[in-house]
Amino acid sequence: MTPWQPGLENLMKLTELFALPDPAFGQAMTALLETFHHSDDSQAPYQHDHFTHQLDQSRMPTVGISMDNYLARLATLVPGASHLTSPRYMGHMTAPLPAFTAELSRLLVMLNQNPMKMESSRLLSFLEREVLAKLHRLIYRADDAFYSEQMHAKDAALGVMTSGGTIANVTALWLARNRACGDNLFALYEQGYRGAVILGSRLMHYSFDKGMDLLGLGAHSVWRLATDDQNRLDMAELEQALIQCKEQKLKVLALVGVAGSTDFGSIDPLPELAAIAAREQIHFHVDAAWGGPTLFSPRYQGLLAGIELADTVTLDGHKQLLVPLGTGMLLCRQPDLMMTVKREAPYAIRASSFDQGRFTLEGTRPANALYLDAAFQLFGQQGYARLIEANYDRARLMADLINKDPAFELMSAPVMNLLSYRCIPPHLQGKALDEAANDQINQFNVALQKAQRAEGHSFVSRTQRAVGRYGAQPLTLLRAVLLNPLIEEPHIRELLADQQRLGADIARQLFGQASGRELDAK
Repeated sequence: MTPWQPGLENLMKLTELFALPDPAFGQAMTALLETFHHSDDSQAPYQHDHFTHQLDQSRMPTVGISMDNYLARLATLVPGASHLTSPRYMGHMTAPLPAFTAELSRLLVMLNQNPMKMESSRLLSFLEREVLAKLHRLIYRADDAFYSEQMHAKDAALGVMTSGGTIANVTALWLARNRACGDNLFALYEQGYRGAVILGSRLMHYSFDKGMDLLGLGAHSVWRLATDDQNRLDMAELEQALIQCKEQKLKVLALVGVAGSTDFGSIDPLPELAAIAAREQIHFHVDAAWGGPTLFSPRYQGLLAGIELADTVTLDGHKQLLVPLGTGMLLCRQPDLMMTVKREAPYAIRASSFDQGRFTLEGTRPANALYLDAAFQLFGQQGYARLIEANYDRARLMADLINKDPAFELMSAPVMNLLSYRCIPPHLQGKALDEAANDQINQFNVALQKAQRAEGHSFVSRTQRAVGRYGAQPLTLLRAVLLNPLIEEPHIRELLADQQRLGADIARQLFGQASGRELDAK
């Protein structure tokens, strides 16, 4: 590696940082990644005190350090990252990345394109439109003539890229509000309404609360309705809510269907929701951040029947599209819908331009459509189908293993590749479970999930939800996300074995001599 003087004290040394990357630095990065990928989370303790003690400096260095010294700093930081690529990490909706994204990311970062406007991204602005057209076709299945006319139309947009599913959902609410009353909330009162709400199931993503808050309507305007025994929006509850809205003179801005809930992977009855939205003239949005790529699979795409009737659809690339974080999308059935939120600025985004920034909530952002373009070209539709179907099969395998073992209880049959279950302490296995027993099981599963996380060999996340057969009592559930293409049956068996081993010790601590001991809530 090129030797550095201690400190970058003159302009020449500073400008060297803007030259082409030092090959030795790249080699050091590769070595750091290889070391990381051959370890697991046990290499760095999951302790808040440890993290805060390691990172407790509030002052920036006065003089820049050498690259070698910065590499030494990186070597202390990287081991503390989460091992998301491990096939025993089954806890969250962040995909392990295909190897090609590493070099593609280097290209994208060094190009540093900004597709907010054509002048700072040129051809990549049109690549973004092409990528959005491919996803629009996947969902809405319009004909060739439609895409030939609309893909690159100046005064139309098939959708927008966002930094993730949250901004996509917020943008959908922005569109729904402007369809109803423009950008003037007082127009609702002029129409005779006393307020506005959105309707969806109790399993709607929390981004909808943020969105209604940001729109000035408040999180209380998000009506979360009951679900049926399959964790889908209860249609009778929806009809009753619509009656209440009319009685209270509340405008329903949007009806939200969930296509892959974060807790159960459940899918709302989209055709029925679409019919009600059409009947009531309500904006119909489908949050398919998790489940949308199911459309690639001939075997499972029928699960999303009705999604093509949605006015808007959210997708999130870092989940089942297997691309880096920061790659969200909102697709619109009608290309002129985005005109309701069109904005311009004379120094950057102009009314008569092709600038995508006219329609996006965010301004400056990276050209992450390039990741999707690479994945579409290299995987193809068949490749995505095989990856998705294999993950669905893994979820069904894991569910079968759980069902056959009295140490576990499956809380809902898998619809997609996500499972919610819980571990039952030995003294309650095979017994009828009342509220007091469920309280003990909750305590046990919180402790178990924390212990497994701290050990670092395998991982699932946890949630808390009421489950129909146990009434309204909130239950702590373990949540397994079968997303990694490298997961094999032995990894699933290892994870469950880890839980049984750790659970035996925790049961002794909680319900034996150490009865009453409980780990602090997260």
